[in-house]
Amino acid sequence: MGFEEVRFRPGYFPYTEPSVEPEVFIDGLGWVELGGAGVFRKEVTAPFGIEHPVLAWGLGVSRVAMLRLGLKDLRLLYQSDLEWLRQTPVSIKL
Repeated sequence: MGFEEVRFRPGYFPYTEPSVEPEVFIDGLGWVELGGAGVFRKEVTAPFGIEHPVLAWGLGVSRVAMLRLGLKDLRLLYQSDLEWLRQTPVSIKL
């Protein structure tokens, strides 16, 4: 993804163990978590008859949106601020 500084730190997700959170360093923001990953716990996969380890991972789409919009506070994405929505430019490439 083009980030120069990347680190992985232990994380907690209720369905995976061990779990890890990838983070990248962004000037002006510091370390930003971009997602999570881990191995599904046996009690999650056993009811489906799966006997082998299953990896799980996902990107934090909200973090990517935050970076794209130039926000410094993730909570701004979850506010019901219609004026902010009206003033925020949208760039769509088709």
